[in-house]
Amino acid sequence: MRRFTNNEDGRAMRVLAVIISAVALFLASPSLYASGTEEVDFLFDTVGPEDNLEPLLEELADLRRQKIPINEATAEDLLHLPWLTSEDARRIIEGRRRAPIRNLEALTALIGGEKARRCLPYIVFEKDLTLRRQALRDKVEGSLYTRWFTEYPERRGITDGSYAGDNYKLYNRLQLAVPHLKASVVQEKDVGEADLDDFTSFSLNAYDLGILKSAVLGNYTLNFGEGLVMGQNRYFSKGSDPAGSVRLRSRRLSPYSSSAEYGFLQGAAATLRPGDFELTAFTSSNRVDGRIGDTGLITSFDDSGYHRTELETSRMDNVTEEASGANLLWNFSTGAFDGRIGASLVHYRYSEPLAALVEEGYSAEEASSASLTGIEAALSTGRVGAFMEAAFSEKPDDASWTGGVSWEPVSGVSAVAAVRRYGARYSSPFAGAFAERGDDASNEEGYYAGIDVKLSRKVQLGAYYDRFRFPELSSDYLYPSEGHDMRLFAVWKASRSLKWTMQLQHKRKEEAVKQCPLVDGEYVDCGDDSEDKVYTAVMAETDRLRLDCDLKVARGFSARTRGEVKRVTREFYSGTPSYDGWLAYEQLNYSAGRLGLKWRGTLFNTDSSDATLYAYEDGLPMQFDLGSYNGRGKSMFFLASWKARAGLKLVARYEVTSYSDREVYSSGDDQRATDSPASLHLGCLWSF
Repeated sequence: MRRFTNNEDGRAMRVLAVIISAVALFLASPSLYASGTEEVDFLFDTVGPEDNLEPLLEELADLRRQKIPINEATAEDLLHLPWLTSEDARRIIEGRRRAPIRNLEALTALIGGEKARRCLPYIVFEKDLTLRRQALRDKVEGSLYTRWFTEYPERRGITDGSYAGDNYKLYNRLQLAVPHLKASVVQEKDVGEADLDDFTSFSLNAYDLGILKSAVLGNYTLNFGEGLVMGQNRYFSKGSDPAGSVRLRSRRLSPYSSSAEYGFLQGAAATLRPGDFELTAFTSSNRVDGRIGDTGLITSFDDSGYHRTELETSRMDNVTEEASGANLLWNFSTGAFDGRIGASLVHYRYSEPLAALVEEGYSAEEASSASLTGIEAALSTGRVGAFMEAAFSEKPDDASWTGGVSWEPVSGVSAVAAVRRYGARYSSPFAGAFAERGDDASNEEGYYAGIDVKLSRKVQLGAYYDRFRFPELSSDYLYPSEGHDMRLFAVWKASRSLKWTMQLQHKRKEEAVKQCPLVDGEYVDCGDDSEDKVYTAVMAETDRLRLDCDLKVARGFSARTRGEVKRVTREFYSGTPSYDGWLAYEQLNYSAGRLGLKWRGTLFNTDSSDATLYAYEDGLPMQFDLGSYNGRGKSMFFLASWKARAGLKLVARYEVTSYSDREVYSSGDDQRATDSPASLHLGCLWSF
């Protein structure tokens, strides 16, 4: 279960998880696990640093095992495949009303060949479903995945003893699946943590058993509506998909098997689907890391998952979070309309009062618990769809809502327009909303419009514009602020072997910054340490251009070249300085038989942290690393994979970054006495 505490109950649950894991190893045969695949690679071309790719990879891996029955699925089920649009789902539902979809050709006739081929690993046709269930009746599948990571040189906290543990990170995951049942056990420790099982997670998932759509014992996540009440698995942020990132696509109930130590529930949950109705009910009692002040109030939660120092360890599992509730959904379909209407009710309680609620005037007893309610709806007819969710928090008493319309006027064109109004005092600990800033569905308003246009088989364009407003810019500057963000995407497949991808972004967004005050309209230099400094709104304007070139050189050999430039201008009282940054990298990929090789070399140069650039980097199976480039230097990683035999894959990754503008890397306990920090990552994936 979630980071077992050091008590008898925790040890008992850990023993139970290990017993189940041992049974899995004893019974198992071929592969459950899915790592990176060609049909999902295109999703990573536009992701940004705010995106969380791990839940997406986890969900697609699960869908390879729990395939979507194409002739039985609801529109919501179909939209779990992130490349499908509401119009695609409508075409599938209307098409199967005329005749069941029996094969790839029939699906291609409805949504096109490219999308149909991407769907194929994750769907099952009705005729094949019965055969597959018979074939798998006595079959057990599983995987054991181990990763080991270390850094060179080690951090100062390890050398001077500030960190209790050693200079390595260890991750183990064991999964077992039989038809309609899956178990998962995860163990992880970070660099500097002392306990080998600093984080241990377990989930047991039963699914597709009559009216039981899914049931989970252990750790799980919930996603209702658009994520205003419950949105624990949102993986795409604004802008990743101009016409699709607005919606929350994750499954309502999912077993949790990630290594992230925050953002899930622990207990039991189930989804029943009797006919057109769907009921999800849950109960949870979880231990989370909290920051508790001298007054005994919870001031914030620590979602880093680190337990290296005495202070970090003192916060470990020191707050009990209890939650329970239900979501009721009605799926309906008439001659002209398809849609769903639902409602949610959630109650949660913490073992200590929340400081934020005490500041709102609630007593300490009242400030430890609250309730949330929500309503949701989605409707589609013809080429037009609409969606909405409204949520209400009891403490503080406020509301948030969002709604939008999608439209596909012709094949290959998808557009969406959405409005959001998130109350400044609305509060849900479990929200994961579409937003410019944060994902807690509070203190934000906005108008969003996005469009994707496939001009031909070779040319695709996308764009969005988002105008946002914060009723309160920050806790230090309690005044409203406005801004906007726009981005243009373009893809040109010049040939079968050559593809160009471009992103162009312009954003204006204010930040609360301490400045010396103006006197009679003139700037006065009051000194960096002056007590006269006050918080004011400083506008930051960001312009960014990225260009990628993907080239398939020969069979098994490909290359990607990227260039990116960024400029950030800030409007201070004293002037408007600009900060520039650029990076360029070349990546080479080679695959032949059992061997896979990847190499990337990057050059970067930024004036300050304001111009930091980011790029996702290939990691071990089911993992992507987010490279952060700040300063001047060069970076390189080398990744090698070897399929030692059927079901066994070995992977190694070495990375080093050399800086020309510093002598040490990072600061504090994380400081490393070098200008060229390096790391080594080893992994083994055994599918049995």
